[in-house]
Amino acid sequence: MAAAVSAATATMADKKGPIATPNRLAMSRALGAAFLNHQVEQLEKSVSSKNSNGAWRERRYPSPQSNADSMRGVRNAYPPKSRTPSGGSPKLTKNTADDFPPLEKQVEVVRKDVGKVDRENLKDADVIVVDASVLVHAIGQLKKWARDGREEVVIVPLEALNTLDLLKKGTSTLAQRARTASRILEAQVGVNPRIRVQRDDAFVLWDNIPFKDLPSGTTAASCPEWIRRTICCARWEAEHATEEVKDRNTDAEKPTLRVLLAVLSSPPDAALLEASSGAPVTASPVPLPAPQPNKFEPRCAGTLISQWAARSGVEVLEIPATQSPPPSAPKDIPVSNRRLAEHGRRSGDAGRRSPEDKRTGAGRGRRNSHLRPGERGATPPGGGLVERPPAVMAMMEAVAQPSRVVRVLARGEKLDP
Repeated sequence: MAAAVSAATATMADKKGPIATPNRLAMSRALGAAFLNHQVEQLEKSVSSKNSNGAWRERRYPSPQSNADSMRGVRNAYPPKSRTPSGGSPKLTKNTADDFPPLEKQVEVVRKDVGKVDRENLKDADVIVVDASVLVHAIGQLKKWARDGREEVVIVPLEALNTLDLLKKGTSTLAQRARTASRILEAQVGVNPRIRVQRDDAFVLWDNIPFKDLPSGTTAASCPEWIRRTICCARWEAEHATEEVKDRNTDAEKPTLRVLLAVLSSPPDAALLEASSGAPVTASPVPLPAPQPNKFEPRCAGTLISQWAARSGVEVLEIPATQSPPPSAPKDIPVSNRRLAEHGRRSGDAGRRSPEDKRTGAGRGRRNSHLRPGERGATPPGGGLVERPPAVMAMMEAVAQPSRVVRVLARGEKLDP
């Protein structure tokens, strides 16, 4: 009996097994079809609602009240259709561009004109030849010309680069400025197409330049060589300015381009130059040698180059000197340490005391455990816990006296008996 029941159960399971899978497939298909129908209905409703509102390109009033006002204005723009008794076709009226004045277009035109006027006012010249005096003492002006939006083409003469190489050796303020100018030029040349270096063949002959208003006793042959090379470069740029700006679209109203030689207006004073650098003056136990002036310093003064440029017919653009900001103190140093560093270390015995001396003077030294609380141990005459040898004490006293001369023995040298 049990075997018969198990056999019947197995046959029923076999019959239900293949029937359950088609039912699930049919159910999933029905659900998918219902979902697609629902999506289609939603899309149809959204399309119909958009068509009823009207397909306008610009809708600036999202609120319902403003939409109603705008739609009311649109309905008023279209006159109602009149029925013709003769049965003719009604005439349709079309809106023209006169009904909507182009206000936005007028504003855009005005903005473009204002921007063009600003660029014209910012431009100092079409081509600017920079002297070494500007690179050293007015490097901020070169940064201004190198900004995006400017139109000046800046030419750096080869002689200006040679002057920077001669000035950047040493630790003086002038050498630091020359090194700064060299770094800025290295970063701009080759990256900024308007900052260029003089080509090898971009010069005119010195003998072909006419001079005027030469003082008595002064000839063109007496001009220094470094001034000649800079002026020859500026004269060549003035004669071939169209080649430098051929990539840009020149206006027909300006057939001649303006070429200027940028020179420092007045040479800065050496004292002011040191003060503007902001270098802290630290006390040194050994007197430092007096700073020697660089023999190439007149090259970056700008006085001689401006005089000879005016005599040769080159237009000069005077640039004022810019002061470099003083270096700021490091942020990780406390204020008390900064003050101590500025005033220097103390002189005499106060600056040579060890931490043990300070602790004993303040009464925070170690106590002898073998003594009674009321007794005090004998302290060395030097004030420290450890007694120093007499030779060390004598040497410290000799060093403390600035008038005495201390002789230091070389290795292997002996004192005379």
